[in-house]
Amino acid sequence: MNNYNLKIIEENPAPLSSGTGDYSGIVLAVVLTCIVIAIVVLYSFWYRNHKKRIAQLLVMGLDSEPYINEMEDVSLFHPFRTMRIEKELENRVVQGSAKGV
Repeated sequence: MNNYNLKIIEENPAPLSSGTGDYSGIVLAVVLTCIVIAIVVLYSFWYRNHKKRIAQLLVMGLDSEPYINEMEDVSLFHPFRTMRIEKELENRVVQGSAKGV
């Protein structure tokens, strides 16, 4: 029973091993980049839809005075201002259509 065969394994790195590198930084960077890209794409879709709605409201049943100047205030970097202008235009369209009834 005391007849053991011992093999000594050298401490050299094995070929094709993954190594001792820490990839968590790279994975984190890739995940954050994907999240930022997704947020930018979703925001651009949201902004495009609101801008399209504002353009429709500008032409839809408004009085003789054009509100084209307000389109200059609509900006990709000012979402709250864009939403406020959209609400104001909706209110004007509703008031204008209510007068004709």
